[in-house]
Amino acid sequence: MAKLILVHEGAVIREYPLDKERVTIGRKPSNDIQLDDPTVSGQHAVVLTLQNVYVEDLGSTNGTLLNGKRINKQMLKHGDVVRIGRHEFRFVDERAADFDKTIVISPGAVPPPPPRPAAGPGVTRPEGAAPPPAQPARGRSAMVKVISGPKTGQNIVLNKPYTTLGSPGVQVAVIARRGTSYYLMPMGGIGQQDNPPRLNDKAVGAQSLPLKEGDVIEVAGSKLQFTLNG
Repeated sequence: MAKLILVHEGAVIREYPLDKERVTIGRKPSNDIQLDDPTVSGQHAVVLTLQNVYVEDLGSTNGTLLNGKRINKQMLKHGDVVRIGRHEFRFVDERAADFDKTIVISPGAVPPPPPRPAAGPGVTRPEGAAPPPAQPARGRSAMVKVISGPKTGQNIVLNKPYTTLGSPGVQVAVIARRGTSYYLMPMGGIGQQDNPPRLNDKAVGAQSLPLKEGDVIEVAGSKLQFTLNG
């Protein structure tokens, strides 16, 4: 199922499943998604789920932006960012990436990962294969430590479903926790397409990426290292 993730000033606010053909967005209470924002029209836009998913502006005063460009009607692709007033919606298509299937399901609904065979004779990881995402043992948690930037030395414990990193309006990324795994989720937004966060010195695209011990995230002029506690 496809979903919209509502982001306001860099923070993840809510997820909306696109579980019916029409989902309306606007300032009036009659909308499926109501935005308390004077820059949003009473009936601002609609998201249509047909064979594909489309966003359509309903003749709003201030317009609907898709990846920074004003549109009338446009098909949505996984990772697209729709801006309505001061709010941003990130479009997530569960069919597009296995990582995002994990990110958007409800907390507590993640099935336990299948056991991984121990390394031994006849059991090898294919050359070049990515390591599995970090999976803390029972009683362990994860954190990021600021290793450079204005708050060097500060530790941020990742004990929430979403932890926002960076500076709203400058550069933002989110670490999502689902079950025992952690993922880095870029939030896009105006201006961020040309200046995305970086993971291990590589620019992060629309896909969410699994985090492992020692990974370094660079966002809004700071570097943070992912580590497991305990």
